[in-house]
Amino acid sequence: MSASSWFRGCVSLGAVLAGVAACSLDVAEPEPEPREGPPASWSMQGPTGMNTAVMIGRVLVVRNDEEMFGADPETGRKLWSFPSAGLRVSGDLIVLLEKHDRIKAFSVADPATGRILWRKDSLSGLRVAEDAIFTVTCRKDDECTTTRHDRRSGEPRWNVRSSDAWLGEDGIGARLPFVPATGSYLPAELHEDDQGFSVGARDAKSGRLTRGRITSGWHEVVVGRTLVSSEHDPPDGDDRCTVTLTAVNVESGRKKWKREVFSGREAHGGCRHWLADAQSGQYSFIGAGSRIAASTEDGYPQVFDLEVGRTVWRGDVKGVPIDGDGRTLLVRQHADQGSLTLLDFATGRQLWTAPDPGLEGSSASWQTAVTGRLVSVSGAVGTRPHVLVYRVEDGQRLGRFPGWLQGLGEDWAAIGHSPHRPVVGKLQFDFIRF
Repeated sequence: MSASSWFRGCVSLGAVLAGVAACSLDVAEPEPEPREGPPASWSMQGPTGMNTAVMIGRVLVVRNDEEMFGADPETGRKLWSFPSAGLRVSGDLIVLLEKHDRIKAFSVADPATGRILWRKDSLSGLRVAEDAIFTVTCRKDDECTTTRHDRRSGEPRWNVRSSDAWLGEDGIGARLPFVPATGSYLPAELHEDDQGFSVGARDAKSGRLTRGRITSGWHEVVVGRTLVSSEHDPPDGDDRCTVTLTAVNVESGRKKWKREVFSGREAHGGCRHWLADAQSGQYSFIGAGSRIAASTEDGYPQVFDLEVGRTVWRGDVKGVPIDGDGRTLLVRQHADQGSLTLLDFATGRQLWTAPDPGLEGSSASWQTAVTGRLVSVSGAVGTRPHVLVYRVEDGQRLGRFPGWLQGLGEDWAAIGHSPHRPVVGKLQFDFIRF
């Protein structure tokens, strides 16, 4: 299963910061926020802070600052619970991440039952992929072992020793906590010399280090047999929001191409720099397979193929790509302001437009999500956050909900908001079906 296909079941979102007012008998309750859309199927209360909700099979997995638990999506009944940890979704399994200073540990669990399948600790590096888990363990800085593990059993498929063990985590078209597929090669082996840092690649099936190396940039990905590095800081004197892409053949190290794409501008004229919105929990690039979304020099959206180094299509209306799921691409007039447009990812054909939601993309509460059937944007107007949900098919707005987006699926959204009678340190979690 590809990384982009996971989005058809569910999409998770990253950090949600929720401040809840203290309850006082001496202070009148605030007026309720305007709300439109279907009522919650069920609700529960949990702590404020970091919240993530994803659907895996028939189980809704929810992570907050106190616990990670599985719930029946029809009733909200808890099925199992663990102490809170970082979350990754690898195929049909979940990976619970722990970190103590620089030492990493993780457990792999079955979300259907909550049963822990295996665990590993004392790690120096970790890459969780859709079809494998890669670890690095080091006795000393120059005595490291990289291992590929079977996801379900933890059994090693290969071990290789090296002095410069490193595993890249960049990816195309996946959104945390989902992870990209491994592919044939993975970025690995970070070297430092007089020219700076360079990155190589390993054969994912054998662990063999290939000959191809490339100067390290903001991100490194491998598509097919092409190792690509992206540099998002424009050259001196360049004010075009330039992102420089450089590619080499993984096996031979022969340079394949060098191209420029552009990150797009904010309303005040500043460059956006990145090609995926980290606030929405996306990996390094919006896209699918070998194709990524970017802007052109004159401000139109484009899709660019990293394997061949060519633009696939260029949009007809100006705008900056802000989200997508590999089937559709969400574009905004400016990176942080303006109307919304949904495009077909394969062709660039315009599907619909919607008025400016009035939510600043530079806000700490800004979030976006795109699934096969739903699109959502959320943010704050003043100090009041709210979530807008649209239908992919025609752009019809299906709801406006006070609070913060916690998760979005094919036919559901999870919204966190202050309870009607605020309780210090508590957030209400609403599960809404469309």
